[in-house]
Amino acid sequence: MNVWALDKDPTLKHVLLLLQDHLGEAEFIIETSADTHASAVFLRHRSEPELRAYLYTLGQAAGRYGLHLEYPEAMTTMNLIDAYENLPLRSLVDILAVHFDIHEIRQLSRL
Repeated sequence: MNVWALDKDPTLKHVLLLLQDHLGEAEFIIETSADTHASAVFLRHRSEPELRAYLYTLGQAAGRYGLHLEYPEAMTTMNLIDAYENLPLRSLVDILAVHFDIHEIRQLSRL
């Protein structure tokens, strides 16, 4: 997906490019159908559509990111959401790699 073609804030586009670089462009899907703020986007697992992450820069310190992880109902007995605020890029990449079952993080030295 061409991140620059998204109608989103440049700061969010930048972090999406970094995530594609470190996790792999094919490892997660950027949802374009959800109506979200210009500083937010849903990401989802490549084969499990209910396994999503809401990524945002709104209200976060410069260079920091907010993240809400969503799980399919079948995985939990209730609607479970993990929430993180003001994450540095390294933590964001690590959390998304686990959430989306991505086994290889690229270019670790650049984080």
